[in-house]
Parts: sequence; C-alpha cells; structure tokens
Amino acid sequence: MFTPTVIGTGLAGYGFLQRTRGQQQALYAQSPQVTRDTQHFMDKLKVVQSSEQLMEDRALLRVALGAFGLDEDINNRAFIKKILDSDLSDSGSLANKLADNRYLAFAKAFNFAGEAPQLEGLSSASEVMEELAGLKTADDLLRRPALLTAALSQFGLEGDRSNTFFLKQVLNSDVTDPASFANRLSDPRYAEMAEAFGFAEKLAQKDTIYGFAAKFDGVAGSIKTADDLFAEPELLEATLDIFGLENDIYRPDFLREVLESDLGDAASVANTQDDTRYLALAEAFGFHARAEAEAVNAPYTSRLEKLVETVNARATVIGSPSELFSDIGLMLDTFAFFDLPSRADGAQFAAKILNSDRDNPLSYLNLEQDQRYHAFADAFIMKPETEGRVYPAGFAEGIVQNYLDRQFEIQIGQSDASMRVAMSLERELNDTVKNALSTDAQWYGVLASKPLRAVFETIFGLPPSFGALDIDRQLNDMKVRAQNYFGTDDLADFTDPDLMDQLRNRYLTLSGVQNTAQVGNSVLTLLAGN
Repeated sequence: MFTPTVIGTGLAGYGFLQRTRGQQQALYAQSPQVTRDTQHFMDKLKVVQSSEQLMEDRALLRVALGAFGLDEDINNRAFIKKILDSDLSDSGSLANKLADNRYLAFAKAFNFAGEAPQLEGLSSASEVMEELAGLKTADDLLRRPALLTAALSQFGLEGDRSNTFFLKQVLNSDVTDPASFANRLSDPRYAEMAEAFGFAEKLAQKDTIYGFAAKFDGVAGSIKTADDLFAEPELLEATLDIFGLENDIYRPDFLREVLESDLGDAASVANTQDDTRYLALAEAFGFHARAEAEAVNAPYTSRLEKLVETVNARATVIGSPSELFSDIGLMLDTFAFFDLPSRADGAQFAAKILNSDRDNPLSYLNLEQDQRYHAFADAFIMKPETEGRVYPAGFAEGIVQNYLDRQFEIQIGQSDASMRVAMSLERELNDTVKNALSTDAQWYGVLASKPLRAVFETIFGLPPSFGALDIDRQLNDMKVRAQNYFGTDDLADFTDPDLMDQLRNRYLTLSGVQNTAQVGNSVLTLLAGN
C-alpha cells in the first residue's frame, strides 16, 4: 500500500503537502487495491438500480461510503439502508434529521427514493461540456486551444494537448464499436471523452433530419419552385437522401413532374405512384399549392419550412422515441413532412417503428410496406430506450474522485491527524454552511463534526471537558469566541478564502505547538524515569 510523505508539521508540513498532493495522490490511486476498487465501481455502478443492489456488493459500497467519509459504517447495514432509502422531500426522513450532513449528501447523491441520482460538484464540468456541445466536428475543437485544454482537463488528459493527430482519431471514434480506436486504447478515459463529444454520431447525423435541416437553414423559404430546388444541387441531393430516393437524381424530368404535381388531382404523377414517398416529397414542398396561394396574394408556408424551423430551434438532438414524442411540435411537423398516414394510434405505431430491430425480418419496420415509415425511421439516430435509473455523466467519476480524496486524507491522518483535519477543512465547512439554514444551525453542525469541532476547539483553546457542557452553552461560547477572535460569528463568513486561510493557518500553528509540547512532555517523562 502506498504511504504518503509529509515533511514537517504545522504550516510547513501543510505547505509541503499542498505542493506535492497531486503527485502523491496520483501514486496512491495507482496502488493495486485502490485501483481494483475504483475500477470495479466504475464498471459496475451502471447496473445498480436499488439500495439493495448497492449494498450486496461490498466493494461498491466501500467506495460509495468512502466518498462521503462514512467508511466506518460499512457494517452498519440496516442504518445505511435507511439512509439510502430516505425520502428527501420528507423533512422527517432519517437522512434529513441527522446532524451529520455527510449522510444527507450520501442520500442525495444516490437518491434511490427519488427520480434520479445527482452528485453535487458536477456543475462546473457540466457547464464546460455544455459550452463544448455546440462543436460539430473534432476539427472544430482542435482549432480552439482554450476549449481543447478545458476539455482535456475534464478527463485528466492534459498531457495529450499537442498530439492533435492522435486526439482526432480518439474524438472521431464510435464508442459503440468495440474495435474503434478509442476502445482499443488501454486507458478508458479516451473512450469516455469520445462518448462525451459524440463527434462520430454527429458525423452520422449529416444524413439524418438534423443534417437535412442544417442544409436548408435560412433558405427553405426561398425554395418556391422546382427550378429553385434544381438550381441548388446540394439541397436537391439532401432532399432525395432524406426520402431514400437518391437514385432518382438521374431522373430529373420525372422528379420535376412529381414536385409540380397538383395534389388535389388524383391522376397527378405524385398521386399515381405506388411508392408513397413521392407523394410525401411533393407535399413537403407544395410547389403547386404555393403557386395557387401566391396567385391570390395568400401566405403559404410549406411543410419543409415548418420542419426546418422546428428542428433547428432545438438545442439538442432527439436521442430516443420518448424524446421525440415529448416534443409535440417536432413530432407533428415530422409526421407531416414524411406524410405519415393519419391513424388513431399514430404516435404508438411510430414508436414501434423507431424501436424496431432492423436485423429482425419480423420487426414492425421490416414488415411495414409503406416506404414513408422507412424514410421516417432513417431520419433519426435513436438509442435504445433505457429502463430504470440512469446515472448522469461524470457521476461515477465524481464518486471515485471523492473517494480518492478522502482515502488519501485518511492515509495522511495516520501520521499527522491535524494535517488530515486541515486538508478537509474547506470541504467540511462549506458543506456545513450550505446544509444549514441559520447561523445557529450551522454552529450546531460544527459541534456535530469531529474535524470542525477540532479546528475551533484548538483555535479557541478549549479543554477536552468543553464537550461535556450543555449543548446550548457550547453554541453560545463558540459564537462569542468567534466574534472575539475573528470579528464575526457568522459561519458563512469563514467560507471566504482569506478568512478560510486565517482559520486553517491558526489551527495548524496551534496544533503544531501542541504536538511539540506533547513530544517535549514525553521526553521529560522518559528522562524523569532515569
């Protein structure tokens, strides 16, 4: 097992530790047992759907508890299960009633009684990824040094900053393909980065409804006649592709007759084709209907224009049938664009089409004769619908990082307990302030926290017997002394970086003096015995 190094005590020791923590913790994370535990957690968490499943796997539970500093509760199974199953919307639930806010943070993270897990502290990474989500290709990212650096830092891959050829191969990898470049690398962080950006998926989307809408963005309203469309070969090609009629690019005369068909005439070219996609194509542009409307100065908006506007207005792509059907506007405009037949179970049937297994000859899609449904299905890249809990991006990584942070602090504490307290001070104080609504409640949180109590008792020179006093007396004394020592009894003020540093430095100085005195007393005792 890796043993961290601390040179000196008090402020000097802490300064050394701050300078070397990154390197030392990285070595600690690579130790065999820690590596096994953290990799096991990363691999297995996704299948955990209940508190029972988490508690059945001791290695998983060890990391989960350790991430919140609750290592000692690993055998307290009945208690931990009640914490995990707490209804966080109920102020009377066990997690909400406990003074130790670590249990509440633990329950909030996994949230088995709620809708979804959510780990605090992921916002900064999420914000960066949200900014990067607008990039369309790997080249877009590689051409922006600042964004590339921010992206690499999210995955701990800063060392690859200058290796652009390698990074492009990683970023363009299809993580659903086990043989893809990123998946063949031994470091799983590369596949995670490729999956986060999804450039391979975005490349595939150029032939979907999103690529189609992007090509027509800003110009759909100007395509008013068949001549307008034929004058734009790229748009014509995209149109034929979206309907699965790409081979008709070599039949321009036939296409013109389809596009200019009077759809009110049952004998028109579009209406007499066995393949209903031609009717959908003519309906999408509505060239004949537009000409009639303009002849009487009436406004006209084609199905194409409506679809392009709706698709381009979405910030994200549709990833599953349920997402499509929850966006009523997009669903209706898509159904209209592909001219899907009107039926009572239209949405349900469309969902079956989108969820069809294309490799199964008996699936709904493969048995469907109406080719409009095939064009509709091909216009989307749908991921399989997931059931149960879905852990948000970065959740497992966040838990593992918290686990590594706290376990490293435990290792430090084995040689210098005050150093462990100093390392955890900022996190403990911020959590206490955040989870209490009043100043008094925050100070009660300090009294309930072993590390925070140790900090303030050391700074205020309080004796061990202080903890035996009435709790309200302890609260009052703490607030009075804080006012006298620091000029404030508002615990939230201590989250300010300057005051936080004062607090930590004073604690380290005094704890160092105490340690020196204890060593001196031990020497005197030994000398007195001679």
